[in-house]
Amino acid sequence: MNPTSLLSLLQGPFNFLRTDPEEIRRVMPDLQKALPLPRPIFLEDESTTPLQGFPILLSNGFEALRAALRQYVLEEEAMQLAGLRREPAGLKAHALAWDRYVPLLSKAVENSTISSYGRQYPAVFWLQHSLDVARLLKDTPKRLLRQDTELGRRHGDEVKYRIFDRFLDRVVSTTYDLVQKVAAVTEEAEEELFPRVLTRMRDNVLIFTEDHIGRDLSELNSYFNGSLRIDGRDLRRRLDELARWHSEQLEVDRDLRNTVVHLLRVDPRTDARELIIRPGYVSYLSTLKSYNHAALLSPVMVQVWDSLLLKLKEFELFHALRRTLLPIEASEGGYICRELPLGRGTSGGQFRLSAATRPLDFLEPWVVDPRVERYGMIYDISDFSQTLSVLHRAGNDSQDDAFRMMFRFQRRINSLALARRVKLEKYLGDGAFFSSREAQNVLLCSVHIQRYYVQAVDEGLPFDRGMRIALNYGAYRLIPMGSGRPGEPERYEFFGPGLVELSRLTTGKATQEIDEVKTMLISQGYPEPTVHRFFSPLAQKNLDVVDKSEELRRYYAYINQNGTLHNNGMVGTGPYVSRLDRELGELRLFRGKEGERSYVVVYLEDGGDRVPVGFRKLGLAHLKGLEKLATYEIVDAASFSPDSLQEIRGHRLMAAVEREFANGAVD
Repeated sequence: MNPTSLLSLLQGPFNFLRTDPEEIRRVMPDLQKALPLPRPIFLEDESTTPLQGFPILLSNGFEALRAALRQYVLEEEAMQLAGLRREPAGLKAHALAWDRYVPLLSKAVENSTISSYGRQYPAVFWLQHSLDVARLLKDTPKRLLRQDTELGRRHGDEVKYRIFDRFLDRVVSTTYDLVQKVAAVTEEAEEELFPRVLTRMRDNVLIFTEDHIGRDLSELNSYFNGSLRIDGRDLRRRLDELARWHSEQLEVDRDLRNTVVHLLRVDPRTDARELIIRPGYVSYLSTLKSYNHAALLSPVMVQVWDSLLLKLKEFELFHALRRTLLPIEASEGGYICRELPLGRGTSGGQFRLSAATRPLDFLEPWVVDPRVERYGMIYDISDFSQTLSVLHRAGNDSQDDAFRMMFRFQRRINSLALARRVKLEKYLGDGAFFSSREAQNVLLCSVHIQRYYVQAVDEGLPFDRGMRIALNYGAYRLIPMGSGRPGEPERYEFFGPGLVELSRLTTGKATQEIDEVKTMLISQGYPEPTVHRFFSPLAQKNLDVVDKSEELRRYYAYINQNGTLHNNGMVGTGPYVSRLDRELGELRLFRGKEGERSYVVVYLEDGGDRVPVGFRKLGLAHLKGLEKLATYEIVDAASFSPDSLQEIRGHRLMAAVEREFANGAVD
């Protein structure tokens, strides 16, 4: 991770951390391995500037973890208070609270570790959980004060850090044990699985105990009293006096001013405070003859300040990331947030996020649900391998020319898809798989791909035996790819039933593999008449019947009498057409004829042009390994004469197509 890119995503206030990449590198040398990079979070109107952060789902499991943490901290406070009062402690309630908390914590840590694959889910979890812990522990002295005024006043700060130490020891030990178990399962090194961010948090007490630190350090009175055991008010007074003395010295001490201007490159007139928060600068000031150790910071306090300054800088870096955590709620099939981070909204409001938001839920095994629903499209060149073998026999030059033309064809398709917000997911040898969240965009893209293919063939593309396209709306799963090494960009691959469905729709595989078996047997040396005779009983049952009249068209799709899909054109599934109908809404529909086939034609807006598209239902296709699937042929209706179209009234697209099919207008 580049510190500059991280700083561009974070906003202050930064009271001690200078927004300088070099400073970030000094504070976090292992930045790339330890901290996650905030991601875009789009609001419902995706045209607006996205937020940057981490969407955290307020699920039942997440709320249960928060409640268990709170109960454990309260029981720890009760234990400490009972000890101060010299009363019997509630050991059973304390043990029960821990036993309720630790399984939920372990589940969250295990899920985030196993599901990470380089996405730094453990770091995001500890950012969120440390914030919940800090919000509880910072109020521990106040809660003790309300329960016992005298003991709370005298021991509240001390108890806060005693609870923190006990909590951190137990949590780190639990995490180590869990990482050891996970390492044995995943066959990875324990040191690589243990969260680096937790190691940094463990060494900085402020991260787990504070959720805001102002310029005057007033929030750290509890830290000074309970952890450092020093007089915080005296330290703050001396720091104020140091700032005043420093400003005066910059005016009267020429050597100091020259050092600041020429070595540190700071304007002493405007950036005097920035010098005080530079590591080691106060130590340098303490060596000047005019420095008064009695009135300013003593040598011991100088060391305290230098150590504290590093903790403050690290705290602000971590807390800036924690401010990008966006708690969201599931609502009416989408997600909402009550308040936007970093002042981008007013409190009390409610903001709906984009439907594409994929929130993190650390109490679920996958953390981010890998299941997505998308509009998918596959195109596939017919008889690609056979054509390639012919070209191979013709010589290398023919093969190279063919691949160059194919490359240009695919580049045109990629540009087309990009312009219509259709995403290329993967190449499939002689075709490609695309996805989209809009049905109309993927349809327009498919129509233009067909047109591009005709143009490419006319220009000499040797793969001229046709092209198959399939469209669906289905469930896919995203699996992260890559090694998870720092700096490696995230990459996902689609797999699952949606992709299998598209593959079957382009190949048309049902029982057609009988032909493949026959071809294999003949190639292995079996007599061809014997092979045909062996399979003749199946052939007599019309296992795979070809409709010659359908295949006279350049692009065609039909289902034969045995339920086998023959696709050398464009087909869509029932769910796809239904979703397209919902997306298009009320449109003028027309009936168009092509021979015996009747289509429902709609005109789609495409950047100022109107693209006519025809639909007809083919029926239920038998596809290998799948249930019977309602399948529709989709055609580019540009060849239909507008004068021959008859308007269809009173129906939406899906209803009109089904009505045409039911009336027997389609074979």
